[in-house]
Amino acid sequence: MARFALLLLLAALLAVPAALAQSACGSRLFVSGYFSTVHVFDACTGAFLQDLDTRTRIQGAMAVRLGPDGFLYVVSEETSQVLKYRNDTLAYVGEFAATGPIGPTGMVFDPAGKVYVAGYRSQDVRRFSATGVAEGAIFAARSGGLGGPDNGLAFGPDGNLYVPGYDTHNVVKWDPRTGVASEALAPRSGGIRNTRGLLPAKDGTGFYVTAEGSGQLLRWNLATGDLVQIRGGLSRPTGIDHAPDGNLLVVDGESVVKIDPATGTTLATVVSPGRVAGPVFVAVIAKASPTVDASQVGSQFWVVGDAVFAGRVLDIATAYTASGTAFGPDLRFSELVIKRWGTIRFELLTCTTARFAWDSSGANSAGFGTGGYELTRFFEDEGTQRCRDRGVDHADRSWVNGQWWGGPSRSGEGVFVDRRADGTAFLAWFTHRPR
Repeated sequence: MARFALLLLLAALLAVPAALAQSACGSRLFVSGYFSTVHVFDACTGAFLQDLDTRTRIQGAMAVRLGPDGFLYVVSEETSQVLKYRNDTLAYVGEFAATGPIGPTGMVFDPAGKVYVAGYRSQDVRRFSATGVAEGAIFAARSGGLGGPDNGLAFGPDGNLYVPGYDTHNVVKWDPRTGVASEALAPRSGGIRNTRGLLPAKDGTGFYVTAEGSGQLLRWNLATGDLVQIRGGLSRPTGIDHAPDGNLLVVDGESVVKIDPATGTTLATVVSPGRVAGPVFVAVIAKASPTVDASQVGSQFWVVGDAVFAGRVLDIATAYTASGTAFGPDLRFSELVIKRWGTIRFELLTCTTARFAWDSSGANSAGFGTGGYELTRFFEDEGTQRCRDRGVDHADRSWVNGQWWGGPSRSGEGVFVDRRADGTAFLAWFTHRPR
């Protein structure tokens, strides 16, 4: 029992809550280069981190948004696609939707998770389900005097969808309650030409607006209709977002500059010319690194599930964790909160070794990521000898019962397997919060 006691002791010692590693800046800056790709920078310092992907996949990079499922979504105009990426590793996940030849530019999510994509060529806005199924145009082409819907597409504080008209130098709004599209900002108001970026103001009064053709940065109050120029003389301003420090990040020519929203003063050049070819969109997005769902786990816990062996493999499609109640005399099963943790795969290699792997990523998971390692029997017993006598592929799987572990390098963890009389194998993994 000494080794097993040591395992549980180490588990307790490893139970001290550990903060997940974070860099000094909690956000990344994504800059879409229409003629290059999406480039990723430190949102605080402007230091270049990496390209999100090559131009082989992202062609005509436009809007970048964080979806309600925690993934990144990127509009690739020239390939008529919306692509999907992880926000922790920035790895490519796959195509979310093929938009058809509409000339997709802007993209935004509504509160229900539906996706709205502006079509520069189709002169309308298309809606897609949360799974990428096309649901058609939300209004007829050129409704409300719209021409050239662009990538600043955004929902306002009033719940309406606002669409910048690049060719018509205006802004059109669509009311999701009535389905009616109407002109919200008249053509060339305040001298604007080629309306491009719409950024909701943090105080909920309206939008910041970039006008590429007239070189303007403006503030638009929805209640009063006032359109006030904050800054003129910019070089083809397109993308705009809030910087982590509360100022504005705006594309100015081939660079991204930080601008004081109160005075219009340029405070710094965050991204210098030469890195991005044809910058058209910027997005400041908080990192996921990866985020553990703290509501379903503490610092040490059990992950459990059951399945039937298929040959040597036990595939548990839904592993669970539970939390929410006290133990001892205060235990109340009605207070238990049971959540899906992810999937587990347990594959027998020999009578004393197995391969263990998990996937706890994406929506409806605890967000632990993926991984795996080899296990060995913690104790060899009569079942082990029975396996050696009959062979690992014998139909009798009762010999798998017992404790398995990953050796000294995985001290503090253990896997328990118990095969029931009906052939179902119950697996429990005692583990701890990732560092």
